[in-house]
Amino acid sequence: MTASSFRVQRDDPATAPDDAGLAARRALALETTPVPSPCVNICQVDPASGLCVGCRRTLDEIAAWSRLDDAAKRVVWLQLPGRRPRR
Repeated sequence: MTASSFRVQRDDPATAPDDAGLAARRALALETTPVPSPCVNICQVDPASGLCVGCRRTLDEIAAWSRLDDAAKRVVWLQLPGRRPRR
């Protein structure tokens, strides 16, 4: 598996990764060092859930990402599939 296997069209909320796409990207991220960002350049926060429509992270997680170590980044990746912005 390579990161290019899981490309998404960027900047369009309609093309944000679905659960299967997110799971595939998560599996790759959990095996990779350094841990890649879940960002797919669809940066819109759903006001109801507080989650980014593209990557499903909270604003706090997005802001802290560059300071997190790989173990903490993997914890975030593990939480993403259970989250769903309302769009």
